[in-house]
Amino acid sequence: MSDAKAGAGAGEGTRVRVAIVTNIPAPYRLPVYVHLAAQPGIELRVFFCSGTEPDRKWKLDRGDFDQVFLRERFISFRGRFIHINPDIWSSLRGFAPEVVITTGFNPTHLLAFAYARMHGVQHVPMTDGTLNSEVNLTLLHRLIRRWVYGRSKAFVAASQGGFDLYRSYGIPAQEMFKSHLCIDNAAYAAVADEPKRFDFIFCGRMVEVKNPLFALEVAAKVAQRIGRKVSIVYVGSGELEPELRAAAARHAQWVDTTIAGFAQQDQLPRLYAQARVFLFPSSWDPWGVVANEACAAGLPVIVTPAAGVAGELVRNGSNGFVLRLDLERWADVAAQLLTDENLLRTMSEASRRAVSDYTHRNAALGAAAAVRLVRGLPFEDHPAIRPFPMRPKVMIMQRRMTHYRLPLFEGMRSELDRRGIELRLVHGTALPEEEIKKDGGDLPWSTLVPCKYWLGGRLCWQNAWPLIHGTDLIIVTQENKLLFNYVLLFMHRWHAWAFWGHGRNFQNRSQLADRGERFKRWLLRKADWWFAYTQTSADVVEQAGYPPERITVLNNAIDTGALRRDLESVTDADVAALRAELGLGDAPVGLMLGSLYADKRPDFAMQAVELIRRQVPEFRLLVVGDGKQAHIVKEAAARSGGAIQWLGVRKGRDKAVLLKLSQLLFNPGLVGLNMLDSLLSGVPLLTTDCGLHSPEIAYLDSGRNGVMTPDRLEDYVAAVVQLVRDQPLRARLSAACLEDAKEISLDRMVERFCDGIERCLRGRGRLGAQNTEAAGRPRIA
Repeated sequence: MSDAKAGAGAGEGTRVRVAIVTNIPAPYRLPVYVHLAAQPGIELRVFFCSGTEPDRKWKLDRGDFDQVFLRERFISFRGRFIHINPDIWSSLRGFAPEVVITTGFNPTHLLAFAYARMHGVQHVPMTDGTLNSEVNLTLLHRLIRRWVYGRSKAFVAASQGGFDLYRSYGIPAQEMFKSHLCIDNAAYAAVADEPKRFDFIFCGRMVEVKNPLFALEVAAKVAQRIGRKVSIVYVGSGELEPELRAAAARHAQWVDTTIAGFAQQDQLPRLYAQARVFLFPSSWDPWGVVANEACAAGLPVIVTPAAGVAGELVRNGSNGFVLRLDLERWADVAAQLLTDENLLRTMSEASRRAVSDYTHRNAALGAAAAVRLVRGLPFEDHPAIRPFPMRPKVMIMQRRMTHYRLPLFEGMRSELDRRGIELRLVHGTALPEEEIKKDGGDLPWSTLVPCKYWLGGRLCWQNAWPLIHGTDLIIVTQENKLLFNYVLLFMHRWHAWAFWGHGRNFQNRSQLADRGERFKRWLLRKADWWFAYTQTSADVVEQAGYPPERITVLNNAIDTGALRRDLESVTDADVAALRAELGLGDAPVGLMLGSLYADKRPDFAMQAVELIRRQVPEFRLLVVGDGKQAHIVKEAAARSGGAIQWLGVRKGRDKAVLLKLSQLLFNPGLVGLNMLDSLLSGVPLLTTDCGLHSPEIAYLDSGRNGVMTPDRLEDYVAAVVQLVRDQPLRARLSAACLEDAKEISLDRMVERFCDGIERCLRGRGRLGAQNTEAAGRPRIA
């Protein structure tokens, strides 16, 4: 699209007076203003609240466009600078603009908006923010934005994340334009042949949120992986610089570290050109212009999902990698890039292609198109200034995030992205008694929406309302106390929603719980789709009257890769050594594995051991785990003369060795995900029909891969004795365990979950559409 075409129809001699009110001159915006001022039919004046801010060291060529610096007034609050410039009113009155563009919500911006309203002037909001960067705004901040957006007719964003933010306020796609953040791509291309001096480059402020020390750890780990010293250059300054220098000294054997300090804009292209790979481990960044610089220099980028460029400018597997802050994974891909010249070259070329549309000219065209739209003037659309075709969006809500679910969500995000579906993840905060478990987790790309609890945790409010607009499917867990679930009952017209859960409380014992289960049974029929933990859960849901064709059985699992590797690494010598250490000799061993609380029935287990030893005197029980009823095991162990040993908590390879030396898993109470330990290790599990089990009990096929006895002590004892004495039976059960483990895995759960999401979206007519804005979706007023 040419500039002439962009201005076509504006009329001979017609010039629209446009005022932009913004905080300070920024190097990535000044050239955009120059191009915008050169657009035919536009007379531009930019009003700066201040010449600079205390934490900026830029030396800038302010460009050839009309600019005004207001009387400098700002305050610092929570690390941000709030500009208050009353003279904006008189300055605007002197210019008499026909369109006012504001780039934020400082008091000065709001005064400019008020001026526009009072003088009948069109207003255009322009933001570098994203849905994630504004998720924790207060109600007052949201109300102000809602008021301003409701009285504006065109909207400019720097990224897809900005478009998502506008959509959350009900803004239709046809009113949105992109004026992306960009740099001078040509300046970086001009020095492309610079000799490579560094393997890695980190560019940014040396502050905690940017994680400069993590980048150094990655470099050191890579050096050890590839067997040679590597080099990294740091460009920037900040409070962590002394700590970084100390860490560089510790890693000097493996990493040559150069700290170049703060660099001006004209120095950056050569620094990037001298490096091979850009490390961008930021924990929070609405965009990340440094990624534009790296791509323009032809560098592959390794970035966290917390940066706005992730998934937009930097595509996982195309011109870099998008990974959460996992040292091993970062080191894996960084080492691959340094040792595979073909991959490095392919991603380098992909980076240059990806950034090619991110130009100052295109950024100006987006702003110009917004101006022409509000003035009723024709403009020519261009893909570079519009939102990407909208992909279906799925949001999963979690009351709290647990560490064992992180691999599931990572896998789903990657797989759904491959299928053209965007996954969003919302998580809340745990109850105090849950925090004690220390099983929490976090993902950089997930959004925290804090929970408010009442009645001792029996009610929970998690306000995800600002995030659901533009979402095609919302997946929530099946808990009566989650009040936001009831909001979804009234949003069916615009959003499909699904339950993910057990189907019922499998540990229900009280009359109050009975009433809760009846309500849960009624509510489960209201969802558009059901993601059932196991076939047992699916049976419960279907029996409640839910259509079976809208149920996906997930076969709930966790990431068992580490356990598989640990089991494979255990040798006969390891087993023999542990047997000797524990004084087991050749005795048959049962292993009780997991937390020790009432539903696990440790009292039943201790009684069973006493009766088993009357028939098999050499039988030993090892108990691994801890909990409120650990005292029952400890007391029994003290009386047993070594027949029962409590080993406390054992994890990783220690746990694997214990599984390898055991003949059976001793579990008379609740069975849950520990069934996976049985399947993966090939150690048959014995339990009872106690009515306490979680849905994962569906994986136990009694008599084929394990044993479930009637809930009587004598029956359980008889089954244990038979299994101890019958080696061929143990072998058959073990072989079936190992076979079933192939089907019940995290990879298969990811695949099943994504298949179900696709089927649900297709059934709602949301899959394959270029724009999923629901007809009639309410727009803010």
